[in-house]
Amino acid sequence: MFRFLSYIKFIFTATNQHGVHSPFVYDYVTKCLYNKEKLKLPITSKVLIKSLHYFNFKTVHILGDNKMLEAAIKKFCTNVTFTEINADVLFGSILDLKNDDIAISSLSNDTMVLLDDIHKDQISIESWNILKKESQVRVTLDLFYCGIIFFRKEQVEEHFKIRI
Repeated sequence: MFRFLSYIKFIFTATNQHGVHSPFVYDYVTKCLYNKEKLKLPITSKVLIKSLHYFNFKTVHILGDNKMLEAAIKKFCTNVTFTEINADVLFGSILDLKNDDIAISSLSNDTMVLLDDIHKDQISIESWNILKKESQVRVTLDLFYCGIIFFRKEQVEEHFKIRI
């Protein structure tokens, strides 16, 4: 019931690409997230695969144990390798991020963090809101199914809720 109510609230407060005034985010949403690439994967996995292609990322660090996602990345992104340090993309749940003690300050300007299921429960939402307030965080996208964080120093701080 919590997730359903959270989704209803999200629908009423989220926007599509027309509510985005950042050129970086607008291009990402329209050219990547709204790309109709046919992938038979869970939504968060689709977002990750599309993002790997769009930004031409070469390395990914998957927090926790997700063999199905690793297999999907190997299948659809043959040029991507898995690493524990200095990854272009960090993927996991908010709980994985907390448990792995990944320091946000240690991530580079071009790193993208993709967090699965940020509306799972109240604790996940609260953790997401705390992450958004980190001083290094510049851009966040709440897609309901997942959350995306960018650290682009050249970008003004903005937080978006986008329907996909």
